[in-house]
Amino acid sequence: MNFDLPALPEGWVYSSLEDCARANSISYGVVQPGSPVTGGVPIIRVNNFRGTRIDLSETMRVAPEIEAKYARTRLAGGEVLLTLVGSVGQVAVVPDALKGFNVARAVAVIDPLQHVSAEWIALCLRSPLSQHLLTSRANTTVQTTINLKDVRALPIPMPPAAERQTITKMVSALDDRITLLRETNATLEAIAQALFKSWFVDFDPVRAKQEGRAPEGMDEATAALFPDEFEESELGLVPRGWRSCSFIETITVIGGGTPKTSIREYWNGHIPWFSVVDAPAVTDVFVIDTVKHITEQGLRNSSTSLLPLGTTIISARGTVGRLALVGREMAMNQSCYGLRGKASDDYFTYFNTYRIVETLKQRTHGSVFDTITRDTLAGVCVVYPNGAFITAFERTVSPVMERVKENLKQAQTLATLRDTLLPRLISGKLRLSEAEAVLEEVAA
Repeated sequence: MNFDLPALPEGWVYSSLEDCARANSISYGVVQPGSPVTGGVPIIRVNNFRGTRIDLSETMRVAPEIEAKYARTRLAGGEVLLTLVGSVGQVAVVPDALKGFNVARAVAVIDPLQHVSAEWIALCLRSPLSQHLLTSRANTTVQTTINLKDVRALPIPMPPAAERQTITKMVSALDDRITLLRETNATLEAIAQALFKSWFVDFDPVRAKQEGRAPEGMDEATAALFPDEFEESELGLVPRGWRSCSFIETITVIGGGTPKTSIREYWNGHIPWFSVVDAPAVTDVFVIDTVKHITEQGLRNSSTSLLPLGTTIISARGTVGRLALVGREMAMNQSCYGLRGKASDDYFTYFNTYRIVETLKQRTHGSVFDTITRDTLAGVCVVYPNGAFITAFERTVSPVMERVKENLKQAQTLATLRDTLLPRLISGKLRLSEAEAVLEEVAA
């Protein structure tokens, strides 16, 4: 296959991806996985890709006898994964922790030769050149699909080994910083999640006072808010003075919309426009940017509206139950709802929604697509405290959640820097010394 390729520096060459991989190692995974099986073999699907990493929060497991037919794509760690269907061109390197996993039909496995690192292959596949070549050859008749033949033929720039290693280290250093920020966010989100569960699900402070103990981890004023006994409710025993009610009674529901795609003036503006593809990993919580953006004109001439900071978004059609907290003003499409608490309770509303999301998903209806409706939201009962408890919770978790948001912004800044440097580095257009100076400035 002929490619119109940019010139490389002296000493660099192009090699096909197939020539950079072990013989016959570029293949796709399980074609017909069947129904999910508890305790089966986990497989990586397109929905598990999050940037440069794999998110295992929604992993499908298939029957071992089905997976056994696809031993060729069983992961050992160190392979490169590439999405072939739908959101094509996403790339990740398989960590050792995923040894024994397999992949779906929509994911290609690439096993690099020993002298060609997986990290280098992944960097090249993420580059604008590779992404352009992939999308330009994709079949879009039904669903965007990349042919393995085209994948194998992709040109990979190959500088001398020492330069390759230096470039890989530079980009990996940025990736490591991004990973550390995300790991910190996972810890912070778990702290906030645990506090919500302790106060509003397990009622630990009430149980402590009932037993004559001081509630742990709170000041006297906050502890004084909690009663020392329970009372009966529709949901069983709840703290005295709290009530059970329909979830929809605790929120205001906001709908979304899509500006006409045929009118160019409505699109590519400065207003983020959320759809389910923008849903963050659970531990990132916030959404601070989106794939698509609309203009003020598009906003005015459609049923969408600007969502205030702190709004909880839930995907309600197709891929249901994905959550996000609005980290900057944005619009959203009609397949989502925006949920606003009625008591200035952004974080309480988010964690309360997170707690019941599995119940909501189980109660979806729709003849073609699973759908969460307003009736679905109304059909779930929750325990609801009075405003003083919610205010205390918001005050306690706000510093934690603000740090999550700031970490996410920093991670996005680093990712933008990485994506800016990457194409210039792997094409030889940016000197290594210049790239090192940029990285030192960022680290300062």
